[in-house]
Amino acid sequence: MNLVLDVGNTSTKLALFAKNTIIEFIVINNFSIPYLREYIENRQDIKYLYYSNTSLSRKDIGNLCEELDVKYSDINHTSKLPIKISYSTPETLGSDRIALACGAAQQYSGNNLIIDFGTCITYDLVLGNEYIGGQISPGLDMRLNALNYYTENLPKIVFKTPNVYIGNSTSNSILVGVYEGIIFEVNGIIEKYKLRYPNINIITTGGAAKIFNKKIKNINFFDSHLLMHGINYIIATNEQL
Repeated sequence: MNLVLDVGNTSTKLALFAKNTIIEFIVINNFSIPYLREYIENRQDIKYLYYSNTSLSRKDIGNLCEELDVKYSDINHTSKLPIKISYSTPETLGSDRIALACGAAQQYSGNNLIIDFGTCITYDLVLGNEYIGGQISPGLDMRLNALNYYTENLPKIVFKTPNVYIGNSTSNSILVGVYEGIIFEVNGIIEKYKLRYPNINIITTGGAAKIFNKKIKNINFFDSHLLMHGINYIIATNEQL
């Protein structure tokens, strides 16, 4: 069995694989090393643990895996990958973006633009088996929080899809502005890439993707587990499974 983790800024996603099939998927809001210990100890057949990490100590995971005799690795530009990374600063490339690119290259033939609606909105271009680069912009919650943090009078609000065409209150104005701002941004960026690569696949993923998918044009695939599959493909590449 392969265990893959996406340790994010707001939650951790855990997927247990039997070869290329996810047999268990969990989203954890309060992930911890004791939780991970209990999970592994309850499943004696886990051989490999690879992870995309933004917030958890590599040393803590390493110590646990060595104690439990599980082979482990984080994901970075020095990992053995099933794709080529063509990026001027590969050491700064996020492990999540690497995993998404690997997942797309393995599962969707041709050229791919991956749009991940997470804490940030990332756009990653993969031409065949070569990662080229992309774009990063603030995500949904980051935009809402920034409007409150950097102003005196704008409130901090929880997102809900606006039901008005024009904001008729400050809260509605924020909701319409942020919601439509993301929609116009994403559609415009897709158009930009479509002009250069007319047959490119548009793949969306990430926690907020379902909020926007119906408003985004030219989506070919929605893949909520793309990152997890990408990490699993990296395990197969490194361990020759």
